[in-house]
Amino acid sequence: MSALRCPVAHGFDPFGPEYTEDPYAILNTLRDEAPVSYVPDLDVYVVSRYEDVVNVFKDRETFSSLGATSNFSPVCPQAQAILDDGFPRKPTLTNCDAPRHTLMRATVAKCLTPKRWAQSQPAVREYATQLVQALVKKPVADLVTDLAYPLPAFAAFALLGFPLADTDRIKEWCVKRVLLTYGKLDPEGQVQAARELADFWRYTAEHVERRLTEPGDDLTTDLINASRNSNGAVTTEDVVNMVYSISLASHETTQNGVLNGLRRLLENREQWDALCADPSLADNAVEELLRFDPPVVNLRRRATHDTEIGGVPIPEGAQVLIMVGSSNHDPAQFADPDRLDIRRNNARGHLTFGKQWHFCLGAPLARFEYSLVLRLLTSLAPRMRLLKDQEFRYYPIIQFRALESLLVEPDPKH
Repeated sequence: MSALRCPVAHGFDPFGPEYTEDPYAILNTLRDEAPVSYVPDLDVYVVSRYEDVVNVFKDRETFSSLGATSNFSPVCPQAQAILDDGFPRKPTLTNCDAPRHTLMRATVAKCLTPKRWAQSQPAVREYATQLVQALVKKPVADLVTDLAYPLPAFAAFALLGFPLADTDRIKEWCVKRVLLTYGKLDPEGQVQAARELADFWRYTAEHVERRLTEPGDDLTTDLINASRNSNGAVTTEDVVNMVYSISLASHETTQNGVLNGLRRLLENREQWDALCADPSLADNAVEELLRFDPPVVNLRRRATHDTEIGGVPIPEGAQVLIMVGSSNHDPAQFADPDRLDIRRNNARGHLTFGKQWHFCLGAPLARFEYSLVLRLLTSLAPRMRLLKDQEFRYYPIIQFRALESLLVEPDPKH
């Protein structure tokens, strides 16, 4: 693929340790020096300015979402054979274009009513309170295993009607799905992940099949009812695809967002103390933390024809990596963008939830969970501090920014 008149970003490695540990300095340099650039090692065009990212989001005719969740790295033949046989997923939501995307999204949106969100909140609030009350009693807590892992999973799987006893198994499937799609597994790891994705798909299909005759008070049942009332436009197969897509999107990003935000808040003590002193800042703090260190740092699109971004030519078929993490730190949009400010008046202008056609349908639940966590922790553990000398390790995956652990002292003695 040629890259005439396009700057070439040699050495840009989103799988490398320097990038995974803290991508923002690298992205700031890229945005300042070459806001649209070509990465030959990955065969992608990287787009990093806020204005350009917004334009790509809005132009779905030129920038297709098909393949947005396909495997970023090549899959070995044995793993691909397993996927071909046991993973018949169709483009549905994040990886789909109009007109199918319009229909699928409208179906989900019709079911995710204010009433459905409101019904989920009491149980989520009670469970979150139990988790925080337990972790504040520990001398050292891991905010991954003690809070950010179980809470979004509980909220998401209860919403879909998955048995809560299956939570750990589903979460493990989701981890393998992320690593296979966005990471770099060796052939043995790919084969194992492919088997688990096939198991996850079969589990989802069986769950939908069960709800056909045993309806519940959950989103899966709502989607089935919407399918029955669609005059054949939405099939049971479509419902399986929707439930499968939602099963990851409804918890993985919330988990990572909460962890990234809590790390940054505790590193910026004056911001943490301000939030402890004034809990009414929690909702805006959520927006600022989503801007400052988002769970999703980039998304993929593919050019449907020859075009330009920021005056740089993009050939038909080119893969485009839109850098949400960079756009959220663009000084043209956010004053002093590398400073965390929970009172920032335009924090909600971040692009972490996407834009327009693909704006995240689960944003209300994610915001509720995130704000709830901040309010509980600042109320019950205002003295909480990061454990000293810990290493912040992130999974080497291209799209998500995911901490492996986050150790804190909920009530340090000195």
